[in-house]
Amino acid sequence: MQDRPDLIESELSGLAFDSLQCCFRPADIDVLMTQEPLPPLLNADIFIVVDPAGGGPHSDYAIVSFQRNRGTVTITGIDMLNTKEPSKQFLLLEEHIHKLRSNLYRSNSKITIFVERNLAFEAEHHRHALQHLPNVTFHTDEKAGRVGVLTTDSVKYAAMEIFNVMLRERRVSLCTHFHSREPKEAKIRLREQLEVYSFQFKEALNTFQKSRAALSGKIGGMKDDIAICVQLGCYWTSVGIVQKSQRGLLVE
Repeated sequence: MQDRPDLIESELSGLAFDSLQCCFRPADIDVLMTQEPLPPLLNADIFIVVDPAGGGPHSDYAIVSFQRNRGTVTITGIDMLNTKEPSKQFLLLEEHIHKLRSNLYRSNSKITIFVERNLAFEAEHHRHALQHLPNVTFHTDEKAGRVGVLTTDSVKYAAMEIFNVMLRERRVSLCTHFHSREPKEAKIRLREQLEVYSFQFKEALNTFQKSRAALSGKIGGMKDDIAICVQLGCYWTSVGIVQKSQRGLLVE
């Protein structure tokens, strides 16, 4: 059991976990990591999801960028940083955008950024810090009148389901020109986090409590920020595609 820190952690914290409860099949993750993506489109839209490290000591500041093409998702870059300092976070995001722009196929792409806003005004601070960048917009929740997106339990379940379907249909891949400060480490983290991301259950201590279930990859000291960013990216862009098609039908 010494080689399975996830099991040790689950025992100590009272969480039920085993590999049969993992959300994604290892074979599907292997395909994601190895298959060739579709040829890139010139100046296709870029989407970036940012997790601003609001989940405590077991969270990183995470950035995942990707493009969509004919129903597929191509992950163009991943960056992560273990810091809570906003200035360092903004610098990393701006650096990531400049790296994406350095590729001629993306030099004039429109960039839309989705920032999690589960705690306070992280999304607004990001927009204020990076508003000088050309052709860069931040996703706005029209109903709430706020910048950024909320990650509720229902959103996490929906994002996991959509991403799982896309994985099984072999519609997610890594870009040939992958951008990161540490490309090798970023790919390793992506694989590890997807492999461990799972359903976790906590039994009620007495009859007056309820048993709880959650989706998480924070087991045995591991983190799940990159895995969540990838799933949220597939979810929110899929929602956007559906909304656009519905608006088109209404116009007609």
